[in-house]
Amino acid sequence: MLKKINFKRWLSVLLAAIFVAPVVLSLFGVISIRNVLTDSMAPKIQPGDVVVSANWIKPTVGDTAIYHQKSIDGMMSQDVVHRVITLNSKNEYQFKGDHNATMDALPVPSSDVVGTVFLKIPGIGNLFNFTGFFLLMLIVGGIWLLVYGIKKLRQ
Repeated sequence: MLKKINFKRWLSVLLAAIFVAPVVLSLFGVISIRNVLTDSMAPKIQPGDVVVSANWIKPTVGDTAIYHQKSIDGMMSQDVVHRVITLNSKNEYQFKGDHNATMDALPVPSSDVVGTVFLKIPGIGNLFNFTGFFLLMLIVGGIWLLVYGIKKLRQ
């Protein structure tokens, strides 16, 4: 009985760390987590994938990075996940999506680069829409009912 309690405690701490650590690191700006919405980086990064960037690492040519895209009037419009094509002497980056035919229109100053992508989690971003969330709740509820039913049958 003692081993089962210790295993459950260890498992709950591990699961909490897996889910809480990224949130805390993101809140402190150490990492950034973004859901990919378009196929501009296909086939390596697909819509629905989640990417994580290390914000303390500035990308070099060839790296995939997240940057704040601004409109012509200088207002931030969205975050973009693209590959660094060039870095000029003014410390401005030029980006391009792997699936896009042309480079992004405007050069990106170093201050608008969030960080270098180091992790891709395939498909998990689909859970952040209504259908994905609903399916996740059905699965979790079904597993809970199954476990509850097995416990009742054993009693």
